[in-house]
Amino acid sequence: MTATALRVATFSHLAASFALLAEKTARTRLAYRSATLLALLANGVAYSVIVLVWVAVYRENPNPGPLALPAMLAYLVTAFVASEILSLNVDWRVLQRVRMGLIATDVIRPLGFGTFQMAQAVGDVLVNLVFATPIVVVGLWFVGGGLLPASLAAALCGLASGALAFFVAFGITFLLVQAVFVLHSGYGIVTAKMALHQVFSGLAAPLVMMPEALRDIAVWLPFRHIIETPVTIWLGLAPSAEVPSLLAAQAAWGASLVGLGSVIFSSVLKKHQVQGG
Repeated sequence: MTATALRVATFSHLAASFALLAEKTARTRLAYRSATLLALLANGVAYSVIVLVWVAVYRENPNPGPLALPAMLAYLVTAFVASEILSLNVDWRVLQRVRMGLIATDVIRPLGFGTFQMAQAVGDVLVNLVFATPIVVVGLWFVGGGLLPASLAAALCGLASGALAFFVAFGITFLLVQAVFVLHSGYGIVTAKMALHQVFSGLAAPLVMMPEALRDIAVWLPFRHIIETPVTIWLGLAPSAEVPSLLAAQAAWGASLVGLGSVIFSSVLKKHQVQGG
């Protein structure tokens, strides 16, 4: 077998392993569908409070910002759908396996630790897409056609932005997971990530509606590219001239975060020893 054929065979094997792991992760999540549905319901109730707060704000002041109420409601519903689809369990999964002493088997798998975690993250998204379907149905009933993309170009760019948002979300989580190997506990880091995501991702409101001080901070952080960027592109709220730069920023953040996490992982792995391997 030539070197080229060997590389192709190896890549095909790894791709098949990646797809199989994503499928197995999705099946595992579906096995606990009652817990997933309960979490979805809890998140929906909590997020409905945010929506009701904004409805009250618009009732008191019909023009609190550049977005009219219909556009704001469409943004909020779409943001919640995007948040649920891109909800990854990578960090909690790693924390659990560290606590159970199973992480050693993950770091020596042929697929590679980062690729292994990404495959599982893809499995998370597959399950989330299933459970997001009824949210979309309710959202269409609630805001009507405002939930649909502004144009075919907006739909295609929005889907591309959503795919890039996955890499940003995974990159942030994978980078923070490295703290587990250094601190031997990542619960504080995960909690901090959740808080930063809530504030700076655009989940509770688009950045244009935020105070200037918070907006100035948010534009320099990657969190906005998980929720706000794909949502505004999908709904046509982002100026067409800015869409290419937004997509490029997402790609740059995703590559940088995943790359930095891989470099740190290689470094910390040298300081740890896998017993029995």
